[in-house]
Amino acid sequence: MRIVPYDDDDSLEDLETISLIIKAVPFEDSYVPAYSLVAPSDNYFINLDEVNCLMDGIEIANNKIDELIAMMLQSKIANSLKRDDDDVIIYDQEDEEDDEDDTWETD
Repeated sequence: MRIVPYDDDDSLEDLETISLIIKAVPFEDSYVPAYSLVAPSDNYFINLDEVNCLMDGIEIANNKIDELIAMMLQSKIANSLKRDDDDVIIYDQEDEEDDEDDTWETD
């Protein structure tokens, strides 16, 4: 199996080859996997090399899925920690010490 970067100017969706689509489909308050093998036309002759290539892609995805999920979760956590300045309260110990120096004297 050989992995090479796709650096053509055309979009991957514009390639006239078969594709495998896997989606999470809503079902009973959760999701179930659904897949379809899609050919560019009804009379498209599926090449055995293309099928083997898709099988290799599934294997690559399977081996990388844990890493992809971890990256997505880390990104989601990082984004949830970012808030507007109005939502963030900054505790400044120096301000508190300055307040202690301002004593009120009564006569």
